[in-house]
Amino acid sequence: MSPSASAWRAQRTEDGSWTLLHPVHGESCHSLAGAWTQARERYASLIADLPPEITARGVVRLLDIGTGMGFNLAAAIEACEARGLSLDALSLELDPEVLRATLELGAPLQSQAHTRVLELIGQELAFQDCGCAQESRLVPGGGAHRVQLILGDAREKLPAQPENRQFDAVFLDPFSPRVDPPLWQEDFLREVARRMASGARLASYTSSLRVRVALARAGLDLGTGPRVGRKASGTLAARGGGLPPLDPRTQRKLDRALASRST
Repeated sequence: MSPSASAWRAQRTEDGSWTLLHPVHGESCHSLAGAWTQARERYASLIADLPPEITARGVVRLLDIGTGMGFNLAAAIEACEARGLSLDALSLELDPEVLRATLELGAPLQSQAHTRVLELIGQELAFQDCGCAQESRLVPGGGAHRVQLILGDAREKLPAQPENRQFDAVFLDPFSPRVDPPLWQEDFLREVARRMASGARLASYTSSLRVRVALARAGLDLGTGPRVGRKASGTLAARGGGLPPLDPRTQRKLDRALASRST
C-alpha cells in the first residue's frame, strides 16, 4: 500500500515553485533548483525542437512517464500553445497519492496551464474512485488538448496500449534509478523506444551511463540535455538524430560500454 497523501512533504524550490518529497525514500518529485523551471527547460523545450514533419500535423503526441505534480504536462501545454499546436498526451502514474497530495498542497501555482491540469487531475481521481473507464479527456479551459491519465505500473500499462499508438515526444521522469529501478530497465526502455515515431524525441533528467546504454541499445540516438540550475545535464534521445552531441569523454565511455555489452 502506498503512503497516504498527507505523508508527502512539501518543499519550496529555488524558483519559488513547490515540489513534494516522497514519504519513504525522500526524493523530490522535481529539481530543488526549480520545479517549474525544470518542467519548462528540461522537458517542454523538447516540443520547440521537434522536426517540421511532426509539427506540421498540428498535434503533438506525448508520452508522459511519471505524472507527479502535473508540472510537465502544464509546461507541455504552454509550449504547444506558443506554437499553435494541440497536445494529445498519455500520462502514466503509479501512485495516486502524489496526485491527491498535489491537489491538497494549495500552494501558489506558476501558470494557468497548471491550474487547468490540476482540474483535470481532480476529475480523473473522481472517475477512478467511481470505477469509470479511463478515457482521453479534454483539458479544461479551452483549446483542443487531450490527456489520458492512467494509474498503475507503466511496465504493464504502456504495452497494453493499442499496438499502433505512437508518440512524438517522451518525458521520462520517474524517480531516480537508485530508488525506482524498474522504469529504467532495458526491457521497459525498449518498449518506450518502440513507441516513438520517426523524428520523435525523449527527454530525461538522468545522466546515468546505464540508462544511456539501454536507450542506445533500443535504437535511439543520444544527446546532451539542458542543465537546470546546478544539476548536471540530462539526456536527450531521438528516433532520427539531430541532437546536441554528448561531450567527447562521455561519448567514449558510452562507446566502450556498448562495445562491452556486445561481446
